[in-house]
Amino acid sequence: MGIKKIKEYNLPVTEELPQNKVPWELNKNDAILLIHDMQQYFLDAYDSKNSLYKTLVQNIKYLKEFCIRNNIPVIYSAQPKGQTDEQRGLLLDFWGKGIPQEGASKEIVEQLQPDKNDFIITKWRYSAFENTDLYEIIKQLNKSQLIICGVYAHIGCLSTTITAFSRGIKPFFVADAMGDFSREKHLMALEYVSQLAGKVVTIRDIVGKDEEKRSKRDAMSEHCHMEGLLV
Repeated sequence: MGIKKIKEYNLPVTEELPQNKVPWELNKNDAILLIHDMQQYFLDAYDSKNSLYKTLVQNIKYLKEFCIRNNIPVIYSAQPKGQTDEQRGLLLDFWGKGIPQEGASKEIVEQLQPDKNDFIITKWRYSAFENTDLYEIIKQLNKSQLIICGVYAHIGCLSTTITAFSRGIKPFFVADAMGDFSREKHLMALEYVSQLAGKVVTIRDIVGKDEEKRSKRDAMSEHCHMEGLLV
């Protein structure tokens, strides 16, 4: 029982994404980012030396940096350690006791540590909305769109997406900023979301235009700086 080791696979790329049913566009003023369960306990299932692990962590880091630059709030979900059998509920039958009391496996992976302004919610079930303040936080911040990344795509990320949809919050499911048990399960989650509960996107879909403008500004700034040095 528990989580088995996960073999490396290639994250989905744009050409492999299912066609979305909805034409939603991300509005940075309406959006909030959820970094879902990126705890050491769940990431230990991957080999930290392979490209899947490295790309996943780097992509989420890049996505978070974009959100910070654009004043998009960031929320982390994290499961507690040392849960009692009663707290685990039916998760106990499927996954065992969860994160152990001893050790640091409850912590968010080092590269994605929360900042002081980030929200952190304690997560108890597959959906990050269940028995948490996630919905209240979203409403208090007057947001209506939820960018979802993290692990695992076909379990918690998918369940959270369905709940968001059910509560009138538009989910944006970031295909290349999620990890899963396998490529097949990852693609299955994308198909489900695209047809029934949200919009499947890539990081480029979210940050592309913004980063293009930013790169041009940086290039212009560098050009002006060099011109000044030459005068």
